[in-house]
Amino acid sequence: MGVRPMMIKKYLTTLLLVFVVLPTSTCAGVSTVNGLSSNTVLVGSTPGDAVIKSMLSIDPGKQVDFIRWHLTLGRGDAKAYTLNINFGEAKPNTSGFKSNGENLSIQGTYTVSKSKIGDICELKNAKAKTLISLVKLNENLYHVLAPDNKLMVGNGGWSYTLNRQDPLPNNSVAVPSLTTLLPAVSAQDVIFDGRTPCLDLARQYNIPVENDCFKLKWKLTLHRDPTTKAPTIYTLQSTLHRSTAIEGKWAILKGLSTNPDAVVYRLDPDKPREAMSLLVGDENVLFFLDKENRLFTGNGDFSFTLNRRPQ
Repeated sequence: MGVRPMMIKKYLTTLLLVFVVLPTSTCAGVSTVNGLSSNTVLVGSTPGDAVIKSMLSIDPGKQVDFIRWHLTLGRGDAKAYTLNINFGEAKPNTSGFKSNGENLSIQGTYTVSKSKIGDICELKNAKAKTLISLVKLNENLYHVLAPDNKLMVGNGGWSYTLNRQDPLPNNSVAVPSLTTLLPAVSAQDVIFDGRTPCLDLARQYNIPVENDCFKLKWKLTLHRDPTTKAPTIYTLQSTLHRSTAIEGKWAILKGLSTNPDAVVYRLDPDKPREAMSLLVGDENVLFFLDKENRLFTGNGDFSFTLNRRPQ
């Protein structure tokens, strides 16, 4: 009879440990450092337009070229977050601000909800005029949403994608299907542009660059048949191709081996080694894919995102 209480105690201890290590459903995902759960830290630089200034309670009359984000999503039942931003006028030929810009810290809690485009994190704060919502692309990438829950559209300098500061390995993250519909098309020619980090993409496509290559500028023009609006040719200009733009055929693909619902633009210059693919977020936002059809993770300065130019 004396053994039975010891067995019960051992069973309860084991059961308690199981509940402790089970992951909770949060936008912070599951990350471990030395075997211990840790917070998710997201970084990135976004434009400073009127909509995002309103979300962050920044004076609408203040000139803000871009905003540098450092967002910590806490784990656990409390779901607390801390958002530190640095913003202001860009200092020419640097990645910083004139007079070091201004700083703002926002704390609050976040909730997680399901939607047709994926998990959405809503950052709540008593001082903020509106909620700040992010859609989780995968464990490494999040994208800021507009008040109507559409992907926010950046510009030629910055996008609204935030990147995990310490990315998980690419082979552990899935490709999302932000849309299962082909974007509506009315224009014959559509232009996307943006700036991305340099080395990861250049090495992926075996493009020789200097080790100190910091960023790449991109301009992608997609041409369509004037009558049917079917894809015809594309023109790709970038820092890597200053002298001659790349031209070729492009196509719209539905489905990848990792996600049968994903919509992808495939750029084919008739040179298989130079072909590129971009995941379609919607009609205004594209994300670079690597050769294994995985999303690239950017850094605190730039993301691997292209934004549609206003017509």
